[in-house]
Amino acid sequence: MPNVTPLRPGDPRRVGRYRLTGRVDDFAAGGQDVFLAERVDGAAVMATFPGAARASDAAARDRFVAEARAARNIPPFCVARILDAGVEGSRPYLVTEYIPGPSVAEVVAAEGPLPGTAVRAVATGCATGIASIHQAGLVHGQFGPDLVVLGRDGPRVVDFSITPPYGAATPAADILAWAHTILFAAAGHRPPSANDLGALPDDLRPVVADCLSPDPVARPHARGLLTELLPGGAGRPGGRRCRSRCRPGPRPIVGAPAAWPGLRRAPAAC
Repeated sequence: MPNVTPLRPGDPRRVGRYRLTGRVDDFAAGGQDVFLAERVDGAAVMATFPGAARASDAAARDRFVAEARAARNIPPFCVARILDAGVEGSRPYLVTEYIPGPSVAEVVAAEGPLPGTAVRAVATGCATGIASIHQAGLVHGQFGPDLVVLGRDGPRVVDFSITPPYGAATPAADILAWAHTILFAAAGHRPPSANDLGALPDDLRPVVADCLSPDPVARPHARGLLTELLPGGAGRPGGRRCRSRCRPGPRPIVGAPAAWPGLRRAPAAC
């Protein structure tokens, strides 16, 4: 579960229709402020104020709103949904679904490496989430085991920012981060490396190894990665046998991962 601390004296108390109830510093990366908040019906949500670059001028704020509009079209498979976005005064904000449960990082720290069935479910669920984000023309940009929550219905990618591909934030970087996350889940330590491939279930090793390529162009696209992970994937379009000619298209993501197999203990309840 995220570590929620009390609001500081200078923190806002409301944003849009939402009441802020605490800070979530675990997810405060890149200069952004992240808060636990409540809707008018009392349901918990997450509210993020992006870093200064997103609020520097009117044009930057307009770009943020446009990106948030694109993010709201991300299919809700294994991703914390984007619920709302806007500008409060001169500060843009983003409201996302709150997913109760421990992160992969928390579970591994408490219990050690995940069992093979859970590693497979995390691998497929995270690939599904990343593929959905990429399909919307965005990237995660900071993906890792701290941002994968093991919710009641399975692993969910939580992302408290919206990032178009630029600089170091690229689809290929997300794929590399996915591979590092799956290796961490299986091996139980950071930083993971190719030497940890032996900790993976046999069927995941070649897939993760492909994603560790030092050449970003050689890594699979998210849709191809997901196809490889689903049953019969290696011989289907987008799998390893045809990656050189397959590219992600505009079709909806299909093939949600199998039922969540659970861990040695159940994910935390709401």
